[in-house]
Amino acid sequence: MLTLTMKIFSTCLLLCISLSAFSADYNILSYGAKADGKTLNTKAIQAAIDQCSEQHGGRVIVPAGAFMSGTIVLKNGVTLFLMERAEIKGSPDSKDYPDQTTPDGKKVAWALIIALNVNHISIAGNGTINGNGAAAAFQLGDDTAPGYKGVRPNIITMVNCADIEILDVHLLNSPHWMETYVRCENLHLKGVQVYNHANLNNDGIDIDSKNVLVEDCTIDSDDDGICLKSDDSKSPCENVTIRNCTVASNCNAIKFGTGSRGGFRNINISNITIHKASQDLFRHWQSHIKFIEQPVTVLAGIAIENVDGGFSDNITINNIYMDDVQTPLFIKFGNRGSLKYKGGVPYVPGHLRNITISNITAMSHSKITSSITGFPGYDVENVQLSNISISTMGNANADEADTRLPENETLYPENRMFGAVLPASGLYIRHVKGISLQNITLQTRNFDARPHIIMDDVSDAQISRLSTEQTEITNATVKLVNCENVTWLNPKVTIAPFPVLTVEGERTKAINITGLDGAKDKIKTLATVPKGVVTVN
Repeated sequence: MLTLTMKIFSTCLLLCISLSAFSADYNILSYGAKADGKTLNTKAIQAAIDQCSEQHGGRVIVPAGAFMSGTIVLKNGVTLFLMERAEIKGSPDSKDYPDQTTPDGKKVAWALIIALNVNHISIAGNGTINGNGAAAAFQLGDDTAPGYKGVRPNIITMVNCADIEILDVHLLNSPHWMETYVRCENLHLKGVQVYNHANLNNDGIDIDSKNVLVEDCTIDSDDDGICLKSDDSKSPCENVTIRNCTVASNCNAIKFGTGSRGGFRNINISNITIHKASQDLFRHWQSHIKFIEQPVTVLAGIAIENVDGGFSDNITINNIYMDDVQTPLFIKFGNRGSLKYKGGVPYVPGHLRNITISNITAMSHSKITSSITGFPGYDVENVQLSNISISTMGNANADEADTRLPENETLYPENRMFGAVLPASGLYIRHVKGISLQNITLQTRNFDARPHIIMDDVSDAQISRLSTEQTEITNATVKLVNCENVTWLNPKVTIAPFPVLTVEGERTKAINITGLDGAKDKIKTLATVPKGVVTVN
């Protein structure tokens, strides 16, 4: 289904490209634009766009030089084409970004470039769009802070548009998010270079749309790198492919959420390199989060967050290399949406299921372990992890291995929402139904007293080809708490006298260990576990 959709999408794009080759060019210099970096060229650029659209489309040419502008509005059939060494520079005055509304009267986010309810549009060329985000008028603080007042423009805001191309442009220093696409269809981003470090809330790319292809892009941002959102309960973010990109971030590199009212469906992410951002002007995680090993880090390499009632299904992530991360994988099914719900029928938390993650290499630099968590009564369902290698910092003591984590299901989801230390060194899995771990390698670079893997309230799980390595063994490789129907194939026996497996919890059922070669003393069963529920073959 997704492949067919992308083929149709690609055909439409080729048609648009072939048609544009026969369209006229409209040079903004012909409409009075001045390339001095000071003159406000909003009216001149808009006049070129308007005439281009009225004449059935074509290219609005931005030649070499610096052109200051406030909000410009793209129209049907227009390609905004920036030549080599061309720059559109955002005005430093907030009054040059007037309110914009959709045809039904809804306000949309301020932006330097806005498109509303139009089709067959593009921004292309090797030039630069500079949001001027460090200007004094835009230094308003964090928009998530209590009492925040003010409005800062994005560089690009597109709402209810179709057949969009963003090709090869350089996007620099937005006052707010770099680019956001809301309820759009048939969106293609290719070769886009994003550098966003002028302000707080500087996301790289935000997508709340369907039928999307993002490829060959480079993102370096202070806030989340590539962020999928779903703020409309009737309009999930779906049919999205992201491939062959490099993402650097001081927050989350690839993120689903936090807005997740509709959910995420048919998402395919592959061939991504993740590393720390080139600047850290605002975050300084090491100074206020405990146990962060490096001064500049990514929060989570991959963050999948379904917390507002959305129905998320069929997420595939493959071939990811990540360094400089605090937490490689953060998957959270939560209940934040219930706090905002005021409807007349019971609130439904939605679901998060059918997640496949494979071929991951990661190096983490904190005690905030990779985690997959639901909340009581609501499981993450059907997760497959395969061919994954994670090297973790380690350095946790025995007390930290006994850490009891709060549920916190209504909190804002972030890797540190459970605290600065998780009780497993490699993977912490809680409230999950149906999980497969195949060919997993977990290494701790320093002494660590925590189990490599903890499963708590997990059912229908299988572990095979698990390899672990650390300098000194002081705890079980795997710890199961109140789990049911768990099979572990061919576990490797660790250094005596510590067990391979610890099992606890009165709700434990049907734990089967196969291929342990008679080393049954490597299984530690606590008194709370009913007799006979653990079998060793």
